[in-house]
Amino acid sequence: MQALFAYTQREETVAPEECYQHVVACVNEGKQSVFAHQLYTLTLQHYKKMRVVLRAYASQFSFEKIAPINRAILLCGLTEMKYMETPALVVINEYIEIAKDYGEVKSASFVNGVLDSFRANIGKSTDTATKEPDEPEVTEDPTA
Repeated sequence: MQALFAYTQREETVAPEECYQHVVACVNEGKQSVFAHQLYTLTLQHYKKMRVVLRAYASQFSFEKIAPINRAILLCGLTEMKYMETPALVVINEYIEIAKDYGEVKSASFVNGVLDSFRANIGKSTDTATKEPDEPEVTEDPTA
């Protein structure tokens, strides 16, 4: 999340991997996390799509009006819920805590509302991911 924040705050003028390596070296004291790197890579890979999703679930605010730290938190949270196998409620709870630590006074409730609405709409249960809403139902043909 910190690397994404750094990358977007520099208006994408610095190479994404350079931002990630800077955070690893300066913030995480050289400790790398496979999970964090995977999440960062997925978030950048699906960045444009996740911006659209964020705009849809925080439609009362323009993307640019959302505090930059909240944007980074939400983009990572949305990406983790959509593309990783972390249970939705775990994702929501983790990002609420991150918002409490790094965000503004109302960040935690804002993050909770956006992520929980997304969870409800994509059909994820509290324990496992299910199919996306636009995926067709797969049924076996009894005549085949």
